[in-house]
Amino acid sequence: MRRWPLAHLIASLMAAAAHAQESNGPNGPSEPIQPAVAAVAAATEADDPGAWRGRMTASLSATSGNGRTRALQVDTDVSRKRSGGKTTLTALINEAQSGVGRDRETTSARWGFTAQHDRDIDAQHFAFARIGADSDRVVDLALRTQLALGLGRHLIDDDERSLDVFAGAARNFTRYREPQLIGGKFSQQFSSTGLLLGNEYSEQVSPTVLFKQRLEGYVGLDGNRDRLLKLTTSLQVDVTRRLALTVALSDTYNNRVAADQKRNDLSLTTGLSVKIGP
Repeated sequence: MRRWPLAHLIASLMAAAAHAQESNGPNGPSEPIQPAVAAVAAATEADDPGAWRGRMTASLSATSGNGRTRALQVDTDVSRKRSGGKTTLTALINEAQSGVGRDRETTSARWGFTAQHDRDIDAQHFAFARIGADSDRVVDLALRTQLALGLGRHLIDDDERSLDVFAGAARNFTRYREPQLIGGKFSQQFSSTGLLLGNEYSEQVSPTVLFKQRLEGYVGLDGNRDRLLKLTTSLQVDVTRRLALTVALSDTYNNRVAADQKRNDLSLTTGLSVKIGP
């Protein structure tokens, strides 16, 4: 984490002390020095561009009576910028059940995470490395992992908006809990090598409204030859300095699924977010 230069901090404290001495009257100082020190500390925190920034969102729903349902989703999206690079981490947990007693059914049981590091080549271009994993008990997906390396470009990069496009090579590994018949092959494990393409956009619509969108597609060129497409969007509206209301939409498409499974997974959630960072 980058700190204020020592000279700046000393100069600020000396200025605050000098101001306090000038304000001294015959009965002692008329203004305390604490507000000046507090202002220096606040400025130090706000001036730290290397801090982790993002949000953690939780949404919960429950019903009872003739029917009973419970659903919980927690997701996190944080990033940190340092000189010449950016690191982004995301995580998701989603659990949902319906029914009572022996008739209880799990309708959603997913988790996933991604970690990506971007390294600037110049002001407009960057290289990236990415790893991701996810699991879904409802469709017997034990684990799917993806490793990717590639290049990208900053098309827009200012205080209000940012737009990145990227492309690279990726390797997918998929393992199910039980053997599945997918694409004419009966197996428990599938893999492929292909291309990863996508874009990421964010816009500070107003001082209290933030919009984010990410679209990524994977095209397998060998092995399972799977096609994966994922779109995520979110609208975050500040309620207080630390709390925000977040509406998120996620749509995932997979062309290689078992015969009794659907290719699309669509989810719309509304939750309360806690801001992370200064």
